[in-house]
Amino acid sequence: MFTLYATFFSLLVGVIADQSTRQPTLDIFAPRGLAIASIPVIPSKPFHSFTLDPEAPFATLDYGFEVAGYPFFDVEKVVGEVQIEVKYSEQFAGLNAPLSDGPYEYASGLSNSFRVETFNLTRKGETASFLLQGGQRWQSIKLLTNGSVALNGLGYKPSIDVVGPPNLAGKFESSSATYNKIWDLGARACIAACFGTGTQKSIWEISDDGAFVRSTRPAYSSFAYNFDEYTLEFYTKIQRGGVRWSIGYPLSGNSGGIQFHLAGDYPSSSTYINVNRTLFPPSSIALAYGFSFVNQTTLTSYYLENFPAPFDIHEDAWHHVSTTASSGYLSVSVNRTQIFNISLSQYYITSPLSPTPISIPTTGSFGFGGWQDEAAYIRNVTASSQTGDIIYSNAMTNESETLPEYGVHENYGPACLDGAKRDRLVWLGDFFHTSRIIGVSTSHPDFVKGTLSKILEFQLPSGQLPIAPSIGYPIPYDPTIFSDGPIYVLADYHILGLISFVSYMKYSNDIEFSEQNWPSLKLAVDWLCQQRNSTTGLIDLSAYEFTFIGPASGSAVNGASVQALNGMALVATAVRDHESAISWSNFASSLNNTINERLWNEKLGIYSIEEADEDNFSVAGIAFSITSGVASVSRALSSLSHVPSLQLGPGYKDSSLVNSSDATVNLSPNTNGFLLSALLDYKQITVARFLLENLWGAMIADEHYSSGASWEYVNQRSEPGLGLFTSLSHPWGGAPTYVLTEYIAGIRPVEFGYKTWIVEPIYWGLDLDSVSATVQTPAGSLSASWCIEGNMMTIVIRSPVGTTGRLVVRLLDGSAHTQEVSGGQSLHIEITL
Repeated sequence: MFTLYATFFSLLVGVIADQSTRQPTLDIFAPRGLAIASIPVIPSKPFHSFTLDPEAPFATLDYGFEVAGYPFFDVEKVVGEVQIEVKYSEQFAGLNAPLSDGPYEYASGLSNSFRVETFNLTRKGETASFLLQGGQRWQSIKLLTNGSVALNGLGYKPSIDVVGPPNLAGKFESSSATYNKIWDLGARACIAACFGTGTQKSIWEISDDGAFVRSTRPAYSSFAYNFDEYTLEFYTKIQRGGVRWSIGYPLSGNSGGIQFHLAGDYPSSSTYINVNRTLFPPSSIALAYGFSFVNQTTLTSYYLENFPAPFDIHEDAWHHVSTTASSGYLSVSVNRTQIFNISLSQYYITSPLSPTPISIPTTGSFGFGGWQDEAAYIRNVTASSQTGDIIYSNAMTNESETLPEYGVHENYGPACLDGAKRDRLVWLGDFFHTSRIIGVSTSHPDFVKGTLSKILEFQLPSGQLPIAPSIGYPIPYDPTIFSDGPIYVLADYHILGLISFVSYMKYSNDIEFSEQNWPSLKLAVDWLCQQRNSTTGLIDLSAYEFTFIGPASGSAVNGASVQALNGMALVATAVRDHESAISWSNFASSLNNTINERLWNEKLGIYSIEEADEDNFSVAGIAFSITSGVASVSRALSSLSHVPSLQLGPGYKDSSLVNSSDATVNLSPNTNGFLLSALLDYKQITVARFLLENLWGAMIADEHYSSGASWEYVNQRSEPGLGLFTSLSHPWGGAPTYVLTEYIAGIRPVEFGYKTWIVEPIYWGLDLDSVSATVQTPAGSLSASWCIEGNMMTIVIRSPVGTTGRLVVRLLDGSAHTQEVSGGQSLHIEITL
């Protein structure tokens, strides 16, 4: 009986999980630690081959830091029936949660939406998952059955670079192990979030049977973005568990839609032991609204109802499914039999834009997916209007058409995401930090150019840049499909995007890329200039619904605008567009004056958060008023004197408006990262050190949370701010990586591409005895190191031919040692401090 069962299951799973034999390769992520127990335990011993059986059914694997790729298992021996439940998690605590630290259903991200995966192991050799796990440090394996399995090895086939610190092109090392680990945070976050062309494979397979869809949130048609009042029909053949589909999903707002799940009859031959029959009873349709059928922190979902089918929904058989949304009613039929017909008015939801309950909307695209461990075919999809006219048709058998349409094509080019495990979108604002981290660490200009190219592909005709393109969609024939009408929300991300491009130019001086994209870049700057309010003279983004770094016409938005405009004026000069350079420079100068006239609060000595609220101020407002050059020396120092009043737990709250008594308030390494550069520009070492050793120190202090990479949010207890949902590999939290290189080692470009550079180290106030750093320039490696013994400082600089630089050392008596350095020269100098 077992042999027959195992043989059948093996044939079935062969479609779903590749079990081909493989030879071991060095190009994998392999676990570093292993613990065998009955529950998750942090490993204290190195990894070795092991066996799971009823006496020792649980393995905990530690990879040491954030890794990403396609899971595989090298099976040595199987005895009896063996099913294993595998969990993936950035935090150790995820291994104790039913769904680990997922699911992540905000975007498909070309990865498994679920962080729990089940495997049926039947023979010696390799079993591999088809779907990518985007980012995790921890992994657990739980034996679900009474058999036993011996594993020689396991790990991930990498979807990202396997090279990490200290073997990167850019380097940093100091006498402080803490600061070395903090520098690594941003570098590892960028390694995990950035990748090359085609490394993130399609999550669908296309054949004559249609689209084979596994356990991912629904992927949506870009052709149906504005559909409403229609009937959707398709055929499905469930291979395991069930199938999902969705309608009314707005591609622009990505705010959720009407979710359906059709459960099969769960035959024993293909059903995993851990299938959730409570969430999805057999042969039934579950109805929900939002992103999913379960809540996940900030992604609210509403499980509305479950409707049993009057017959069994057999697996491995084709079923016709019809869904109609019309005149406020919603109906679903399976095999021409109506399962339900309901009025949507009986359900109410809330949204970020409307905390007051509203009825469920139906306008938007449709898509297909699967719940955890599920797999099904989808084919012959049609949509018809209420008059019966066919408005959409796709047999789902043409790979070159279907994968791009549903945004599940392998990634078209190099790109950097906001986070490795989530949201896995090309968030533009996050790239402000990412581009600078790459410049001093991984030195991957292809990743930066690929990201910027992806952004420009989705630029609106007005010039506005998108906030978060998906990596699986191609260049859109109409970018407004993904926008909120004629605009993108979070318009200040446009400003941060321009600054990130300027940062790339500072490191690379990539004139060719700039010239190739100059019409689009110029249009983007002109769009920003058009946002100036004719009455106040300030940049005003209030027409765009949301801003992130501060109020729509406040000090952060306007300071960042000056920084972007001045930077782009330098780029314009580099590409010989002198007219634009002069125009943008003059605009920035005028805006600079307006900020100082309208937003400076003389009484408090601070830039107001906005003109209508002159007595409050923000971290981002202080930061950008300084890094943009808007603030004079006296105003910068006065503004920075207010920073300690914003202290909350291990960092600084976003603004004085934030209630410090609210224990739920989180701290943002993103906005505190803006502040770090401003602090060190003015040698505010005490405050900068507090941030480095507390906010970023929290990320390396506890093995339960440490991923080796920078975090998205930190709470007041120095833990991940959004619980298990928190991205623990988020480049926007990695500012210390470039700050330590550029201020503590002191290596900074003066002209684009380090044609001229400066080494001006901050050596006091951090209890450091030595620091060394290397950056890659277009001309070659540039390195600087310093060490102190007593009152003697030894400095060594090695610079590439074709560059010139300057060494500046601030002495303890207030004077400075300054020395010009020729390219190609190896400078070794001792200075009495």
